[in-house]
Amino acid sequence: MEVDVLQQTINGISLGASYALLGLGVALIWGVLRVLNFAFGQFITWGAFACFYCLQAGVPTWLSMVIGMIVGGLLAVVVDSTVLAYMRHKRSSEFAMVVATIGVSYLLMSIVQSYTDSQIEAFPAEKFPRGSVSIGSLEIPELVLMSLAIGIFMMAVLGIWLQYTKSGRATRTVSWSEDTAALLGVRSSTIFALSVFISGALAAVAGICISAATATLSYSTGDPLLVIAFAVIVIGGMGSVYGAMIGGLLLGLAQVYTTAYIANEFSEAVGYIAIILILVVRPSGLFGQSEEQRV
Repeated sequence: MEVDVLQQTINGISLGASYALLGLGVALIWGVLRVLNFAFGQFITWGAFACFYCLQAGVPTWLSMVIGMIVGGLLAVVVDSTVLAYMRHKRSSEFAMVVATIGVSYLLMSIVQSYTDSQIEAFPAEKFPRGSVSIGSLEIPELVLMSLAIGIFMMAVLGIWLQYTKSGRATRTVSWSEDTAALLGVRSSTIFALSVFISGALAAVAGICISAATATLSYSTGDPLLVIAFAVIVIGGMGSVYGAMIGGLLLGLAQVYTTAYIANEFSEAVGYIAIILILVVRPSGLFGQSEEQRV
């Protein structure tokens, strides 16, 4: 029993690391741009499809993943620099910007749906590690270890970037106050583009890892993961980067435990339940901070 619990815990942490990347992407956009971008789900889908087509073309797995991240990041930049930048210039309300991102999401989804003829693709999971590593009586799939390693690496890099680099500190300054950043000579437009690119890249790599685990991919792949991303930042606290990390791990563990010990049918509802409970019990999230300390 103890071995099974430990096995499920490792699986949950691995899944949670991918969820944390999704939450980090949304938290970064919210922290800098103050908008919930519902097109985020399509950054996941387009990045995963870019990796999928590269793998089919014989491109090495690691390079396919990098290309997927670049596609997800560039798509996020295009959406922000066209639709959202125009709306910021017109001083549109946050509600109007959210509605606009919903429209962009449906447009991008329709393009993928038309191109794939609404078919569910078999993601080439064989291109990823499929063996297992034995640790005592534990059998840990190599894909789980890969996803965990990628998640931890990306979270560590993002944390170091925000704390110790000039552009990271500039991002935190813009998040604190765009006017203050301008007085310090920080170009907000550059920070917006950089933050949005990183957000899209994080979405893409998380989508790739999850698609490799499920061995499936479709035009709607990003939809349930968008809900997961929102659940993560609600749990961790809106705009809290470190809260997103913890929230992702907690949600991943909750889903895996639910599947293993309760019922698989309820696992997808965990995200919705988490959102409702946190909003009722602690609306600011488990690690919610004051507005001035969000990033």
